[in-house]
Amino acid sequence: MVKHYEKHETPAAWIKAMGEKRPDIDRSLYLRALHIYDEKSDMDGAAKATEIADMLLNLDLDAETVLAAFLYPAVKNHALHQEDITEHFGVAVGKLLSDCMQMQSLSKLKSINKNEPHQIENLRKMLLAMVTDIRAVLIILAERLWKLRDAKSLTPGEQKKLAEETLELYAPLANRIGIWQLKWEIEDLCLRYLDLAAYTSIAKWLSSRRTEREEYLAKAIKIFTDLLQNGSIPKFEIHGRVKHIYSIYKKMLRKNVPVEEIYDVSAMRVLVPDVADCYGVLGILQSEYQRIPQEFDDYIAQPKPNGYQSIHTVLYGPDEKIVEVQIRTFEMHQTSELGAASHWRYKEGMTQEAAYEMKIALLRQIMAWQKDVSSGTTDVLDQPVQDIFADRVYVFTPLGDIIDLPTGSTPLDFAYHVHSEVGHRCRGAKVDGKMVPLTHVLQTGNRVEIMTAKAPNPSRDWLNVHSGYLKSGRARSILAHYFRLKDHAVDKELSKAKPAPVQPVKKMIEPHIEVLRESTQKSAESISGVDSLLTKIALCCKPLPGDSIIGYITQNRGVSIHRRDCSNIANLSRNDANRFMDVSWGKSSTGRYAVDIVALAHDRSNLLRDITGALSNEEVHVAGLRTQLHAGGDASIYITLMINGIEELNKAVEVLQQINQVIDVRRL
Repeated sequence: MVKHYEKHETPAAWIKAMGEKRPDIDRSLYLRALHIYDEKSDMDGAAKATEIADMLLNLDLDAETVLAAFLYPAVKNHALHQEDITEHFGVAVGKLLSDCMQMQSLSKLKSINKNEPHQIENLRKMLLAMVTDIRAVLIILAERLWKLRDAKSLTPGEQKKLAEETLELYAPLANRIGIWQLKWEIEDLCLRYLDLAAYTSIAKWLSSRRTEREEYLAKAIKIFTDLLQNGSIPKFEIHGRVKHIYSIYKKMLRKNVPVEEIYDVSAMRVLVPDVADCYGVLGILQSEYQRIPQEFDDYIAQPKPNGYQSIHTVLYGPDEKIVEVQIRTFEMHQTSELGAASHWRYKEGMTQEAAYEMKIALLRQIMAWQKDVSSGTTDVLDQPVQDIFADRVYVFTPLGDIIDLPTGSTPLDFAYHVHSEVGHRCRGAKVDGKMVPLTHVLQTGNRVEIMTAKAPNPSRDWLNVHSGYLKSGRARSILAHYFRLKDHAVDKELSKAKPAPVQPVKKMIEPHIEVLRESTQKSAESISGVDSLLTKIALCCKPLPGDSIIGYITQNRGVSIHRRDCSNIANLSRNDANRFMDVSWGKSSTGRYAVDIVALAHDRSNLLRDITGALSNEEVHVAGLRTQLHAGGDASIYITLMINGIEELNKAVEVLQQINQVIDVRRL
């Protein structure tokens, strides 16, 4: 039973009354918080805090939750910081408010596509997955209800925007964790701002009949109770209810009828021990009262696709008034509320994974345990919400869509989830705007951006289970299929080729090997340790295969590959230490690389001819050359070479040093 605390004129009066009715609550903490509101000249915030905390107090929630709710407006307005909360109000309250702020930051996203229901659904999941304590959801819901209550001062456009966001995101969360008291008022207020005419019409119709309905329900419950007791139903419970405005509105839309033709505005639910009793109750009631045939559904004989079971019938009940009756077993009722066929799915018309439904069931159990804590009747199973959602992460695309992935997934898993071609062409990734390796483990809330090459160029290393590139079975399956097709194409080409009598088999196979190399070769620089991550040879030091190298993760251009003795690397700040990564040259490090050298010589005629001739004899390509004359007759000749690696460079330097009048040759 929900207790209703009377309203008080000031926050101080509320704190006094609350302390008297809840001795487990330390009033001094609230007075300290009230002092903070006063210091910040934010007594409007204190009034808001009182209303939010009072909602959760009415739900009989524990002292920590109510205190966190009271502090939340101050935290949200930056009047209180995390370290202050921990110091003055405790670590547990601090963590709870941290969860609230994390949920609040997610809810501000504006880029969710409202026309794609699965995206809204993923955002709901993400909101739950990001919190470590389900009580944070309750505080956010209570604050959202306060906003709706206080929205009269907003413009019609602002009211509509608030109502749409709340109805899409928050009301379903309230439904799923069973906070019906908040859910009903949230939905009714949303309807008020979205369709005032419909809200007013239904509200007036209900108000004019409220006393009559309440009296009728009490009378019908007594009559039904006598009937069932006389009919030898050994054990049963009967509950009466009146549907809230939004629920009636939805049924009017679904059936396309006016409110006068909604039969189940007044409804009763009968719970019995077994299925035979369900039909026994039905028989007793129908023998006494006429039913409306088109309003009968037997979901016990034919369960709904989600497993929901119950008998629904509408009768001309006592005094010939229409009343809906739902009949089910206690087990069916518990399953509909907590189990794999949870009733929120039935109401929302959504199809969800069974595993997720089981988690929602557990969340509702946590709510029940939490309520028991406040009354001190039982122990609480200390299971954070994050543990319940530990097998999934929810991340954003650059456009704001939400991708649902297994825990441990990487940017490469993300790329393959978006599209197989995005995965095949993936060369690098940014997470929250920063370059990361493809083995980076994603966390819920990350925003992931994939950089792609012009042509597919996946690596077989990605399939290695120990490499850390792929977590999801879906991505591994797509990539394995790609290589099966590639291997089949190569085998087909090889089978067509026939060696000439004197042609070595090696010569016959080489062209086809190159075809395969093109499909599996690593990045242009063939760097190991960053496989297919966007890489770029640093122009400051121009490393060559054979040089000792290091990778530096840049802000926007992937990984820059430097020589370890590069002066720029040595001069970087210590704060950048976490942006370095160990890399090495891969086995297929072939091709020509630009390298700059300088030769110091005594100037003479034909010097440049002898230098270029010596390099030409060694088949070293010269890409650029310029000279600088010095006082005293010396000259510096700056040469850009295109060579294959460090060995070829050393040989070129050695040849140049043997030229007449050359004093020294060194690499820049």
